[in-house]
Amino acid sequence: MDAYTHDYDTAMAAITARLVDFLRSFEQLQQSLDFRQPASAQAQLRAVGENLFASLPATLARLVPPAQRQAAHAQLQLAVARWARALTQFLDETPGGFATAFIASRRLLCEGLRLAYGVGEHFPLLQAYWLTATATLDTAPVSAVDVPVGVMHHPATSAHAEYALYVPETYTPARVWPLLVCLHGAYGHGHEYLWTWMRVARSHGCLILAPKSIGPTWSLVNPPLDIASIQAMLVALAARYRLDQGRLYLSGLSDGGSFAYVLGLTCASLFAGVAPIAAVVHPVLDPLLRQQQGQALPLFVVHGAQDFIFDVRSVRSQCALLDKLGYRITYHELPQWGHAYTDAINEQWVWPWCAGLTSP
Repeated sequence: MDAYTHDYDTAMAAITARLVDFLRSFEQLQQSLDFRQPASAQAQLRAVGENLFASLPATLARLVPPAQRQAAHAQLQLAVARWARALTQFLDETPGGFATAFIASRRLLCEGLRLAYGVGEHFPLLQAYWLTATATLDTAPVSAVDVPVGVMHHPATSAHAEYALYVPETYTPARVWPLLVCLHGAYGHGHEYLWTWMRVARSHGCLILAPKSIGPTWSLVNPPLDIASIQAMLVALAARYRLDQGRLYLSGLSDGGSFAYVLGLTCASLFAGVAPIAAVVHPVLDPLLRQQQGQALPLFVVHGAQDFIFDVRSVRSQCALLDKLGYRITYHELPQWGHAYTDAINEQWVWPWCAGLTSP
């Protein structure tokens, strides 16, 4: 390594360390956010990001990367531009407008994550951001495969809605792979909810399917609409990748969690387990429950005691009813959590539960 490259690497190590601090702070705030009172979260993120993005674009523009890293450097600049705009949106103080601003902020954040993920191999600290604390990156040479790997977006077809997909870069057809289907919340999108599972997927070698609902949220009043769409996605994936049919898991947040109940109990033979998060049992399930449909399917319900959308008392009551009806339900309550994003919940509770279902 020549001195020129060394200087660039030193500068970028300092820059990416600050970016990772910002991303971790943003991620943590989204997991504890109370949409009714965003001022505290806005102040915390302003303290982390405002000075960073005031100077970082100009600093990156002045750096001249080695020839083999010019494209990666340019792509990281695009990611930084998205994150700067995400910060601006998050700090929007328009009265009553935070929810809309947050949706725009989250979209920009995830656009930046996808750009940065694509060049992570050039920036070690960014690469490590998508691994759990105990995981190590598999650096063994990967044999070429004839299917796409990494983060992908698939457009809608006549059979299904659009969806995001992650296939580990270490994928090989020499073995079968687990897959987790994750359902976004109302007005969300698969390509942003996917990122709440990325650290798990990279660290544990799991495919992630993140469907988009056909409408603004899941078709709880007409379940076959989105059920058929997701079934078509699974058929398409099974035709292309070697999936372990005994390790297909399902989870969802909020409306996505409510629909996970519906999809899971309707198609109980598909899934090894279902984990609804911050969700309620929708009345559309009444006929299935009366028929004891999917009674053998393991359910792992995660809910926050401070949830301001779905009252925890209703969820406790529903879980008690499911238990009385003979369903295999485990209820995990988080005393301080409200109704927000699920990165840490996926890593610390949902994935270990899923993995435990099929462990020897």
